[in-house]
Amino acid sequence: MIFELRQAPAEVIGGKAAGLARLQELGLPVPPAVVLPVGAELEDPEEVVNRIGEPIAVRSSAVGEDARDRSAAGQYETLLGIRKDTLADAIAHVRASTERARAYGGETEIAVVLQRQVAATKAGAAFSHDPMTGDDAAVVECAFGSGEAVLSGQVTPDRYRVVNGQIHARVTGPLRTLRADELERLLELVRCAEEGFGHPVDVEFCFERTKLWLLQCRPITSV
Repeated sequence: MIFELRQAPAEVIGGKAAGLARLQELGLPVPPAVVLPVGAELEDPEEVVNRIGEPIAVRSSAVGEDARDRSAAGQYETLLGIRKDTLADAIAHVRASTERARAYGGETEIAVVLQRQVAATKAGAAFSHDPMTGDDAAVVECAFGSGEAVLSGQVTPDRYRVVNGQIHARVTGPLRTLRADELERLLELVRCAEEGFGHPVDVEFCFERTKLWLLQCRPITSV
């Protein structure tokens, strides 16, 4: 049994899927995705591929994850580059990650987001408010390639801090990852997400060449 993101409440599809569903409701660009609800088993991998394509990113969506008071970010597994013949095993592996999350104080009920994996040319995270100070200043970290390299600390991303339209950039390589127009387009979507969610947000994003996608949205718990 698989659902479209907006077909079930958060207690069945978990926090991450609920966040993606809200992004869809706001009309923001989210890669095609479905969700395997809590307690459900995958019946037909081919149906998933027919609906969203390959390769697939298999991501946890735990009940209580990405909540206002705690995000549990990084406590659950994400598997990338999954194909139809290994999809069931990947889902089982992601669900088994509950043991690590329990030590964090997390929930044990896990739905699984199955999302078409985007061939990212650059990716990162954008914060509608400064996550360290709480200031009304957008902060973006971005690097060339996939977002996993940025979020895992494998690369040092460019950092952009935008205050009252003024861009303060720290560029770490010979080329700047985001042009001013790309940064403004991204921040327009982040502002829309913040207004739609009703609180400061942390948004994972990527560019697939010129196409901008939002991959996840959660509260900034430090603000």
